[in-house]
Amino acid sequence: MLGENPLKPQEQKGVTMTSNEDKKIKRQAQKKMYDEAHIRKTIRFTKDEYAQIESQLAQHNLTFVEFAKAAILKKKIKTKLNNQLLYEVNHIGNNLNQIAKKANQGDRKNLLIQLIEIEKYIKELTKQCM
Repeated sequence: MLGENPLKPQEQKGVTMTSNEDKKIKRQAQKKMYDEAHIRKTIRFTKDEYAQIESQLAQHNLTFVEFAKAAILKKKIKTKLNNQLLYEVNHIGNNLNQIAKKANQGDRKNLLIQLIEIEKYIKELTKQCM
């Protein structure tokens, strides 16, 4: 085939592939849009201050950004639920209902056994929360 250029299109003189350049330009444009929509601030803490913050983060199970925004904007800080803890508290509630039922039926022996079980659960949960 006469007249055809045997070089691949990206190897032809004057033709350059810009896929990497296009990706870079696209990333820069996205970053610029993000930076224009958001304001970044830097803050410094002493070690003691940050230890207090970390304690609050762990207590409320929040990320630093979630915690900082809520505190700075004076929003009520909502604690994320620990599903395992919620399950255990629900289990204790069920036991209490069974105890109330047995107490009303006059079954004192089973009542004491269930109270001991609940006490064990509460001790385990207290250990997990600390």
